[in-house]
Amino acid sequence: MMGEINVYTIILLLFAKQAFGIRVTELTVPSHAVEDGSVLLQCHYDLEGDMLYSIKWYKDNREFFRYVPSNNIPFSYFPLNGVTVYVSIIHAYASARIGPARDQEKDSSSNVVKLVNLTPESAGLYRCEVSGEGPYFVTVFDEKKIRVHLLPYDRPRVIGLQEEYKVSDILAVNCTSSRSRPQTQLKWLINNEAAPRRHITGPWYRISDERPDARETILQLRFILKEEHFKNGLLQIKCQSSIAPLYQDEIVHHIMRAEDSILDPIPEEVINEEVNKMFGQHTQREERDPIPIAESQNDRNSAATFRASYSSIVIILLLKAIS
Repeated sequence: MMGEINVYTIILLLFAKQAFGIRVTELTVPSHAVEDGSVLLQCHYDLEGDMLYSIKWYKDNREFFRYVPSNNIPFSYFPLNGVTVYVSIIHAYASARIGPARDQEKDSSSNVVKLVNLTPESAGLYRCEVSGEGPYFVTVFDEKKIRVHLLPYDRPRVIGLQEEYKVSDILAVNCTSSRSRPQTQLKWLINNEAAPRRHITGPWYRISDERPDARETILQLRFILKEEHFKNGLLQIKCQSSIAPLYQDEIVHHIMRAEDSILDPIPEEVINEEVNKMFGQHTQREERDPIPIAESQNDRNSAATFRASYSSIVIILLLKAIS
């Protein structure tokens, strides 16, 4: 009995020595990738004197690539939905013959795998598994997750903007991003400063006609123009869109100040009171709270209706002032 225990102890110690000797030193797998794009997966290891038996790559526990340097054809690929391994000329040459070409392939890219034509199914958990030679075939691994994003195909667009505005006019415009996954984050800036939250309504999210798995994002900017908004007769508004850390874009508009009316300007509190009567108070929502809207909504018509309603308010107030 004691002899059996000693034998097992020695085996365990030898196995532990091997296990501590081989290790994955660095796994380079991007956390974010772009749909239709490509990524490089790199697995760096230290054998600590052991011989390499194999390197295997898995996605969600399913093997799709294997490198065994002792085999006549060292590289093997296994079909997997969403995983397309790039096969270079060197790979093809190395698979066709044994010798210097295989050694060159082993030295240059035995621990690197390139994935191309990424799809939503390419997202998942990727694992690199390194095994030493027999008799123990000690195996170590490391793994990281990849998220695949669909980026907007166009710049954000601003709808409902006029060429010029007067002091005390209401500026009400929508910024809309093209479809993306996840939803694009939108931000309004007034003269290069973040717009106050009270001037922002939304965001709203709308299912894309092109891609049911993607969303368009809409964010409204609405405020009453004041003297200080115009710098040398110009007002700058900017809409920024982003999907961290892969995408960022913006659209900038400069608005000219129109000549003021010869009539006395209507007090701001009066305009606010009338606008609130017609449109009511807007409930502010956190950006993470999705608000579905009808597919048939037309941003341009909504903005035009808003401007027409505001004009009606101003006419009514002017008639009251004259009478």
